[in-house]
Amino acid sequence: MYKKLMAVVLVFMLMLLSTGCSLIWPADDRQDPPGQVPGDNDYVAGRSGSFIPASIPATGDSLRLRTVYLLDHQGRYLVPYVLSISKVEGIAKETLHRLVQSGENTQGLAGTDLQLPLPAGTTVLGLTIRDSLAIVDFSPEFLSFRDAAHERLAIDAVLYTMTEFQNVDQVEIRVSGRPLEQLPSGITLSLPITRAVRDLNLEISPSVADPANGTKVKLYFSAAGPSGEFIYFVPVTRVIPNTTDSVAAAVLELVRGPLQGSGLYADLPTNAELRSAQLIGDSACIDFSPGLLSYGGGATAEQAMLGALVLTLTEVPGVSSVKITVNGQAPNMPEGTDVSLPVMRPIFVNPFML
Repeated sequence: MYKKLMAVVLVFMLMLLSTGCSLIWPADDRQDPPGQVPGDNDYVAGRSGSFIPASIPATGDSLRLRTVYLLDHQGRYLVPYVLSISKVEGIAKETLHRLVQSGENTQGLAGTDLQLPLPAGTTVLGLTIRDSLAIVDFSPEFLSFRDAAHERLAIDAVLYTMTEFQNVDQVEIRVSGRPLEQLPSGITLSLPITRAVRDLNLEISPSVADPANGTKVKLYFSAAGPSGEFIYFVPVTRVIPNTTDSVAAAVLELVRGPLQGSGLYADLPTNAELRSAQLIGDSACIDFSPGLLSYGGGATAEQAMLGALVLTLTEVPGVSSVKITVNGQAPNMPEGTDVSLPVMRPIFVNPFML
């Protein structure tokens, strides 16, 4: 089964590469106002790039593709990314080693502009997994965080990377054999930690007065580093006003775009009016006005728009595919993407393959 999966991944990558890796980002004549972070709720003129990195993760009998969580190019968000990890006894420990800041690990990310979350010199002294609990023991260098923000991201990088393993639901972090119950910032860490208590890239919508009474939606926005070569998706957990219609709420938040100052890109046009949203079986059926197709053109922009929709909506419980229509009909996408049938969630988020 695994070999079959890897063959599918390789074929998709080769297909995308054969169509050209340098895809055109939507361009227009608008300029960002002074002081505004490029990309906030707008497209960026003249940007080009690809959802496939210059260095494709290798596959083979001696390798495994693992999703790890790295820092985005700004060092503000955690980003899921696929790495090739040697098939060794203790692959979970080897995977954590790949999160540490080092010359070798940095070289493996060349061309992505992504950053490594764990401080330089960090060593995984031990790792045991039993009854869905992973106990990870780090060397003291693990605590060399730049600031409280880096501290939070590093802890979450360990949690989310480890819980990508099917046999791990909880993580206990230790340093030199002792449970890490208080962080250098003074914050208490209640062990073990789980995804349920540490939302990925949490943000609060300005329209929410009381976050405790809001609804959480997981959204995907695109981003690109200074080189602009590699475009990737960033998951954001946003607290919005309380709602019972998670499908419609998620789409409307995508249309609203990233929060001001985030540095993330809006992938859906602001004039894409949501006409209806419903869950039929395990498929989210969303119908838009023709404004959905006014994204500016370009194969990368089309991938970004559809990717944001599919990744976001398949995070809604019970949704495994997305059916997109415009005025009730399957649209003819300007760049030729076939959306006549429900679109399944990709195997991996980054590199992205629709």
